[in-house]
Amino acid sequence: MRAFASVFVVHYRQFIRDRAALFFTFIFPIMFILLFGWAFSGPGTQTFDVGLSDQGSPQGTSYIRQGLNSVTTDEGKNMFQVEAGPEDELLQSLRDGDLDAVIVVPEDMDISLSQGQSSNLQVYYDPSLASNQQTMIPILHQVVDGIDRLLQNSTPLIGIQRNSLESHELRYIDYLVPGILGMSLMFTGLFGALPVIQQRQAHIIKRLGTTPLRRSTLVFGDLAFRMILVLLTAVLIVLVGRLVFDVQMVGNWFSFCGIVILGAFVFTSLGYLVAAFVKTEEAAGPVLNVITMPMMFLSGTFFEVTSIPSFIQPVVKILPLTYLNDALRQIMVSGTPLHSMVTDVAIMACWAVVCLGVTIRFFRWD
Repeated sequence: MRAFASVFVVHYRQFIRDRAALFFTFIFPIMFILLFGWAFSGPGTQTFDVGLSDQGSPQGTSYIRQGLNSVTTDEGKNMFQVEAGPEDELLQSLRDGDLDAVIVVPEDMDISLSQGQSSNLQVYYDPSLASNQQTMIPILHQVVDGIDRLLQNSTPLIGIQRNSLESHELRYIDYLVPGILGMSLMFTGLFGALPVIQQRQAHIIKRLGTTPLRRSTLVFGDLAFRMILVLLTAVLIVLVGRLVFDVQMVGNWFSFCGIVILGAFVFTSLGYLVAAFVKTEEAAGPVLNVITMPMMFLSGTFFEVTSIPSFIQPVVKILPLTYLNDALRQIMVSGTPLHSMVTDVAIMACWAVVCLGVTIRFFRWD
C-alpha cells in the first residue's frame, strides 16, 4: 500500500509541475465548449414553435391564430410558427421537444364570447426552459390582451391557464458538452503515456525495476491518480456548461460518474498500451496523433455518427470513443438508465480489459 501511495504522489507532483498538461487537461476543453457554444448557441432573434388545437370553437381559434401571426421579430418574421393538429399529437411533439408550447382552444369558447362570458385557453409548456418563462408566456398574455381589445370587451374575456409539461429540447450545445467531455477523457488517458515514456528514456523506470515495486503497482498507481483527475475534469466541464449555457443534467449522477470512470479507465489503459510498445517520446507523438485524430472526428464528438458515410461506419463502430460519447449523451441528454446501455458499457469494458492485460504482460522497465 505504501508503494502504491508513493507512485500516486509522484504522478501527482509530476502533473502539477507540467504546465502544458494542466492547460490541455483543464483549460483546453473549456475553450472548446466556450468557442463552439458561443458560435452555435447565440441568442439571435427568439422564435417559438407553437401547436394550436381547436376543440370546437373555430371563431375563437381564428382569433388566436391571427393574434399569434401578428407578433413579429425585429426582422419582420413571425415570432410564432403555428402548427395546427389534434391535442394528443401536439402534446407528444411538445414532450419530444419539437414544440415550445401547445395552446388548446376549449370547445365552448365561441359560445362564451358571444354571451360575454370568460373562457380560458389551456397553454401547455415546459417551465424548466428559461425562454418560456421569460419571453413566451408574457408575449402570449399580450396577444390575449390584444384580442380582448379588438373585441372591444370592457372586461377581459379570454384568459390563460398554464399547464406544466416536462420536455427537453436538444440544442447543439447540449449535444456538444458530452462530446467535449469524452474527448477530454480520451486526451487525458492517452497522453498519460508520455510521462511513462519520458521516465523510461531517463532510465527512471529501469532503476525502479531493481526495486521490489511490481509492474502492476506502477500501472494501478498512475491509474488511480488519473481517475481522480478525470472526475475533476468532468465536474469542471459540466459546471461550465451549466453556468454559461444552461446545459441540464437529465440523467442520474451516479450513472454519469460510473461512465466517466469507465471511459477514463479505457483510455488510460490504451495510453499504457502505447507506452508498453513505443520506446521514445519522439515516436510517441505521431502514434498518439494517429490514434486520437480519427476518434475525435469519427466518434460523434462534434456531430452525429449517422452523418458519416456508410463505408466508414465499420471503423466508427470499433472506436471506444464512439461508445463513450454515446453513453455520456444518453445520460446527460435523455436520462437513459445505466442498465439500458449494455452495448456501450460492454464494449468499453472489453477495450479496458484487453488493453490493461496486454500492458501488464508486455510492459518493460527498460
